[in-house]
Amino acid sequence: MKKRWFMLAVALIFVLLVGCSKSEETKTSDEGKKEDDSFPEKPITLIVPYDTGGSTDTSARVLAEAASKHLPNQVSIVVENKPGGSSTVGLTQLFNAEPDGYTVAVTMETGVAIKTHTDELQYEWDSFEEVLRLVSAPQLLIIREDAPWQDFGEWLEYVKANPGKFKYAHSGVGSIGHLAMEELASKTGIEIVGIPYSGGGPSMQALLSGEVDGAIGNPYQVDDTINRILIDTGAEKSELFEAQILKDYGIDSGNTPWIGLLATPGVPESRLDIIHQAFKKALEDPEVKAKLTDLGLAPYYADSDEFREVIKDRYDKNKVILEAIGAIK
Repeated sequence: MKKRWFMLAVALIFVLLVGCSKSEETKTSDEGKKEDDSFPEKPITLIVPYDTGGSTDTSARVLAEAASKHLPNQVSIVVENKPGGSSTVGLTQLFNAEPDGYTVAVTMETGVAIKTHTDELQYEWDSFEEVLRLVSAPQLLIIREDAPWQDFGEWLEYVKANPGKFKYAHSGVGSIGHLAMEELASKTGIEIVGIPYSGGGPSMQALLSGEVDGAIGNPYQVDDTINRILIDTGAEKSELFEAQILKDYGIDSGNTPWIGLLATPGVPESRLDIIHQAFKKALEDPEVKAKLTDLGLAPYYADSDEFREVIKDRYDKNKVILEAIGAIK
């Protein structure tokens, strides 16, 4: 009899323990769900790792304002400029932020797929949470309106016959535009001289003053009265402006630069999805598309998985180019 009561007591204790455990799991689950459901509860900081006024900064502000309208709880997205180190200063800040989803950053190829080869950084190309790719950011070779070359074909003949004479401005050694031109030189056997400046503005000033013969720039920097596009270094033709690409001349080169959104490593997937959906809806907004078009940019959406593959592809290709020019060993 005692043994029977003992067994019943053990069984009762087991049932109580299981019940408490289930209750705790339900409570934890409910709390987790509540936390996710309430995100975001305060403004989200969007780091722009460049100075104000450039295409990256301007497009980020357009998208931040639009995406805010699609976030729960009427939360806003606040843009914070953190320039320096060709975007690595701002991306390092993102890397070290709390993994709660309240800090995100826009990035171009430079900070994640170029500087991770050339600089000693706290992060690697795959250290972040990719949220989505946002827009295309064309890199154009621009010349003065009165330049002697009517098209890229004439220019190519000239630089082949005059090695080392053509000088062009770019935004720094290892920048997207610089590597695009180095890849072009490698594929065609030409010798051209790239001169680094502190950004797109100074590069265009150098072109207009005659310090250089060409400059890498963006569509919004093209003014038919003073300059013109010689070639678009992109892999695909843009629908926003008329320009030939390298493939039109049988040159197997070209890359369509992009701007994308990253989050701190470790942010919960549910929160990443909320941010992703807000920016995706912003890209689909006709008014946003019109504003981006005025900047010479276009929606260039890719989800997180595809965006990660895009970064990896450019990381691998840039390694080959950087090794070829002696920037890395």
